[in-house]
Amino acid sequence: MKSRFLAENRWLLKLCSEAARFVGLLALLGTGVLIAMLVVGQMSGAMDSNVLEKSRDQLLTMAPTIAFYGFLALVFAEFISYLLASEGEPKWILRHGNKVIYAYVLYFVVMTIYVALRTPNTEALRGIDFHRVLNLSLLIASTGVKVLIWIGIALVLQKVVPIIRESKTLV
Repeated sequence: MKSRFLAENRWLLKLCSEAARFVGLLALLGTGVLIAMLVVGQMSGAMDSNVLEKSRDQLLTMAPTIAFYGFLALVFAEFISYLLASEGEPKWILRHGNKVIYAYVLYFVVMTIYVALRTPNTEALRGIDFHRVLNLSLLIASTGVKVLIWIGIALVLQKVVPIIRESKTLV
């Protein structure tokens, strides 16, 4: 049984699904190209070691984030496609999307700690002053909020997909 909203906005939802799929695949492809460029640059010796070290550090922090958002766009596209389908099982990406979100949250926390320890302002908190304490507390607060949001999204995804699957079998 289709809802009236899905029936009336089917074309818009399909457009959103295809756009999300395109953006997700583009992000994953872009991440692969970034990694390939770094590996080729390192193997050919074309980059000087200082540029290579900076590139590697940026790649460690940026590439997984770009890949994660690409994956999330693919999950969103599959979620809309699954809602619009009259029958069938959810694909792997939708069934296991919450686990990937949990893995990214773990990665995000580890990388935040890594970056915080490498930043000169938080270096062993020698000579604690207002500036360093403020930076550290803002970093902890923003990381905590992001982690709670991602865990909430993962929990919603974990609970909603079985409900939709069950409602499709009742029809």
